[in-house]
Amino acid sequence: MNVSMVLVQADGTQREIPLKKAVQVIGRQTDCQLRIPSANVSRHHCEVIVSDSGVSLRDLGSSNGTFVNKQRIQQAQVAPGDLVSLGGLVFVLRVDGKPEFIDSDDVLEDGLVGPEEPMESSRPSSVTVSTGQPARPAAKAATPNKPSLVDSSEDSSVADFDFLDDDDDKSQPKL
Repeated sequence: MNVSMVLVQADGTQREIPLKKAVQVIGRQTDCQLRIPSANVSRHHCEVIVSDSGVSLRDLGSSNGTFVNKQRIQQAQVAPGDLVSLGGLVFVLRVDGKPEFIDSDDVLEDGLVGPEEPMESSRPSSVTVSTGQPARPAAKAATPNKPSLVDSSEDSSVADFDFLDDDDDKSQPKL
């Protein structure tokens, strides 16, 4: 079973992140396989579990919650096309290439959640994906509203979001 999460960004672009391990932890801590260093994401926010019986998502006691199709969950079976929201980001679950087409506008409209959703100005507008490269800081062109995603391992799904530009570190809170 080939499982991936497709990040749909505020500008409508999409980035597919393959899930190559049976258990993938999402959070802002450096030991997470999918790292999102944002104050809206807990250190160990949630985990995606891929098994022969399907794919499930489990919240790990996050402060702002993990949502599947706008419903806050503690644990849930997820199916291809389900919308997974956390920390102001929306992912679409893709299993064995299904769904083939993802409408970014529909996903953003249907996937972002209510009060836990950050204000429009703090939601990332784009993410750049680089695969098979070691984790590294975002390029100088990145801004706080243009985070970068780095997939730092070929044999796992380690991905790292970097929301901060080196020049802006003084004005941003420490994570």
